[in-house]
Amino acid sequence: MDACFEILLSTRQTLDYLECHQESFTWGDVEYPQGEKYYLWGKYIKLVEREIPSHIIKRLPSAYGSMQWLNFSVQGKGLDLLESEVNGSVTDWEGKSFDKFLKLILTEQPQWVVIFEWHCDRIDSLYQQNVSECISQIKNNLQWDNNREGFIVISFPENGVGSSAIAG
Repeated sequence: MDACFEILLSTRQTLDYLECHQESFTWGDVEYPQGEKYYLWGKYIKLVEREIPSHIIKRLPSAYGSMQWLNFSVQGKGLDLLESEVNGSVTDWEGKSFDKFLKLILTEQPQWVVIFEWHCDRIDSLYQQNVSECISQIKNNLQWDNNREGFIVISFPENGVGSSAIAG
């Protein structure tokens, strides 16, 4: 699938439910980190911490664009497997499903943003949703018979309820 998937988190939690990895090399009995730090959720979902692309910041509402975010690019086979699952294939997530991952990482955050870009350059809509609605939006977008779109989902304030589309 030709899509980019990013998650912006408003706080850095311990993320101790993810496996943290970083390549390193040893020189004179001292270990030195090398390369980017990344996190794994099971076998199929890899999170790479990186800078937020400037075109994403420009699309966020002003209150969100000025916040300090922690950005993770979601890589690995997870999104492809979720697409297959949504379209009828059986996927063995080995207890680490995409749904569980999103629920866990987003519900522990006071504010979050999910970015789903078709072809890594297409954002059609901006939504404000809760975690369950966001997961449904992603799954609906992965249906082969639906008109696919790129979108940004921003979280409701902690006590918000319901869903809305925001003119972009």
